[in-house]
Amino acid sequence: MNGLKAAWQRVRSELAANLRLRLGAWAVAFIVLFYTVLVQGDRVAAAYDEYADGADRFARAERLRGQGEWSELLAAEQERNEQLSALFWEAETQGLAEASLQAALQELLRPLEFRNMRIQSGVSQPVLDVPGLWQIQAQVNAGYRQGAELQLLHKIATHPRKLVVNRLDLVPQNRRLLLIVSAYFTGIPPASE
Repeated sequence: MNGLKAAWQRVRSELAANLRLRLGAWAVAFIVLFYTVLVQGDRVAAAYDEYADGADRFARAERLRGQGEWSELLAAEQERNEQLSALFWEAETQGLAEASLQAALQELLRPLEFRNMRIQSGVSQPVLDVPGLWQIQAQVNAGYRQGAELQLLHKIATHPRKLVVNRLDLVPQNRRLLLIVSAYFTGIPPASE
């Protein structure tokens, strides 16, 4: 105990005698105090953020609880699902999917009097992150008369099943059309991969 008291007396006498040491000690004390205030501010900010997240979650839960009957929401969601499902094509195999897309394209093109029409299969692949959904493409190469290309696009846009135009090239010099169309199919088993 006497050694500790003697060390404290030496430190006090050094601080009293040396101005630089006193200033340095006050600077260190200020830095430690400032750091403590910053750490406490971070803790308060983290607690506030956690409280705000909890309050937002609670408010969302209250809004959901206040919404109509869950059975009504489920029925509306099922109706939307049926409407979306009606837009997808159905086939049992990849080959049948390609054939039905080509047949649908021929039905669309035949009344528009395209010349030297050639329809070929394109990429057939499963859609990433959507199990059971396949993208089937077909390429159409044909000669066209002026105005027929717009009628074709209108027919594709109003088709009861969803058709997506991936590419449309029109060569006006020799009136050639190159069209790549995709359709999305369900019902193809994973063994078709």
